[in-house]
Amino acid sequence: MTRSRTALGITLLLVLAASPALAQRVYVDYDRDVDFDAYRSFAWVGTPETSMQGESPLVHSRLKNSIEHYLAQAGLAEDTEAPDLYVTYHTSSKEKVSYSTSTMGAGYGPGWGFDPYWGGGMSTTTAHAYEEGTLIIDLWDAESKNMVWRGSATAVVKSKPEKLAKQIDKAVAKMIAAFDKKYQKGM
Repeated sequence: MTRSRTALGITLLLVLAASPALAQRVYVDYDRDVDFDAYRSFAWVGTPETSMQGESPLVHSRLKNSIEHYLAQAGLAEDTEAPDLYVTYHTSSKEKVSYSTSTMGAGYGPGWGFDPYWGGGMSTTTAHAYEEGTLIIDLWDAESKNMVWRGSATAVVKSKPEKLAKQIDKAVAKMIAAFDKKYQKGM
């Protein structure tokens, strides 16, 4: 195997090892028996223990603004007096570690015969710590108090505020777009 093919293989392996940590995963679930065309308005319900309100007021504000924006685009208006839906969000995060191993130099050949690259290589394993965060948005029927929709997004949390803001917006947009599809079907 030539050095360039070895380098390409190592690069590909590192990219594949890092890919799960970079992907944003979004899931949506909803009550299939609910008539979504009955919903026209929403109001916030606080969850201080699982929101970012106390820990990071700026992130809390970005989350609320993004959720309100995309709910309005989906045709819902905020109504604090007589809402059809209650909206809340929750966040959590945990530190994770990914490992990548690269081997340079020699390795085992393609067959059982003599191979000049057999044995004697050097492997290096590198640990990379990162924070994985989860955002959950819940919509509750204001009258029955039953949850009718839940969206969740999980991704590596960006450390730079401007990148985190874009990440939040992207996650909320994906979740509410899935709600909007269901909402538009009911109309």
